[in-house]
Amino acid sequence: MVALFSAFVILLAKKLGAVEWLQVHGSEFVGKLVSCDYCLNWWLSWAVVVVALVVTGEWWVVAVPFFSTTIGRWLSA
Repeated sequence: MVALFSAFVILLAKKLGAVEWLQVHGSEFVGKLVSCDYCLNWWLSWAVVVVALVVTGEWWVVAVPFFSTTIGRWLSA
């Protein structure tokens, strides 16, 4: 579910032009970060997992980004 959500958000951001805007107007680091689908999926997965951790209190969810990042990258490419 995390991979599906992150792929959807990344595809939506690309469609709306947010990724391109960040590449042009962001710093050099941000520009390189958003040009990498793997990096976007990694950080977005962590954002989702931190929220899930706070809501549920289950510590095992911190392992989810390690598995969902590759799947999300395949879906958003």
